[in-house]
Amino acid sequence: MSDGMIFKCPCCGGFLEFDPQQQKFKCYYCGQVLDEEELREQSEQREAAAEEQQSAETADDQQEHLRSYRCQMCGAEIVTDDTTAATRCYFCHSPVVLHDRLDDEFRPDGVIPFQMDKATAEKQFMEYISRKKFVDRSFFNGAQLEMFSGVYYPWWYTDIEGEAEFEGEGTRTSVRSTPTHIITTTSVFRVHREGRLNFRLLARKALLKADGKLSDGIHPYDASQIQPYASGFLSGFLAERRDVSEASAKEETVAEAKTYAAQLMKQNHSFNSLSGETKFKPINVKSRYVLLPAWVLTYKGGKDGAPYYYMMNGQTGKVCGKLPIDKKRLLATALGIGLAVFLILCGGGAFIW
Repeated sequence: MSDGMIFKCPCCGGFLEFDPQQQKFKCYYCGQVLDEEELREQSEQREAAAEEQQSAETADDQQEHLRSYRCQMCGAEIVTDDTTAATRCYFCHSPVVLHDRLDDEFRPDGVIPFQMDKATAEKQFMEYISRKKFVDRSFFNGAQLEMFSGVYYPWWYTDIEGEAEFEGEGTRTSVRSTPTHIITTTSVFRVHREGRLNFRLLARKALLKADGKLSDGIHPYDASQIQPYASGFLSGFLAERRDVSEASAKEETVAEAKTYAAQLMKQNHSFNSLSGETKFKPINVKSRYVLLPAWVLTYKGGKDGAPYYYMMNGQTGKVCGKLPIDKKRLLATALGIGLAVFLILCGGGAFIW
């Protein structure tokens, strides 16, 4: 059984969490605050020690999709699936970073830290659902917000530089009139275009089990705020490790770049119509493995307990999700409006006749 990594306060020994408001690391016991450099130094030391311990251990306690860790605070056993990289102890609730899940090839190149804390995210969430008139009232209770979790999701960001070549036909049409005829003239031209194209920050999710519609729905992120990865940023949040390879992500983004290239090579022309084929040859393809922040809520509502998912961008606050509708209230409102319209029409008809 491996030890989960807990970042401890140098003053009191309590656990440290990343504070999105201060963009620093805070002890919630004594109030001590550490800046990024201090925590990064501690991260490197702890990771190095954890790697030495991991190399000396056997893999007897590993299963195909589950692995157990020991909480350094209370000693409890923490069991996780094979993509979890940060979690909390189920007993003492200390934040635990599972260091070996992000070692070697799985170590991220960067991370965008959370820009809003849980209180701010909850407030924005409540404001969002309060504007929805027919949301199920039970969705507003505080118990739902207890399941509001900050999660770092893995993504691939890919930059592609390449050469595009277009071969096709363009047509120009003119119309003139004579006393007896209308003459339409169509000229056909062979069109050849070449260009060097650059595509930056093409994003692909790196976790298969992540909901594609939700995670795509809260993009974009401001990539200028990507920080060099340090495991301390994960403290206090949940995190997932990628299970999509770099090669697979590159293959998908190159295909996407070819689609964009075909669109770009047909833009800004003087023809009435332009048709043809674009060939795009990638020259330089670079990918970065980045952890992106999101606030996530799962709600089971209705008689059948159907799940509803809500996700908020942990940097910008952009929201996406399917909210539970109170069908009875919606039906009652619709019937009320229908009845009012019926009475108005009846009254108007009686007045006319």
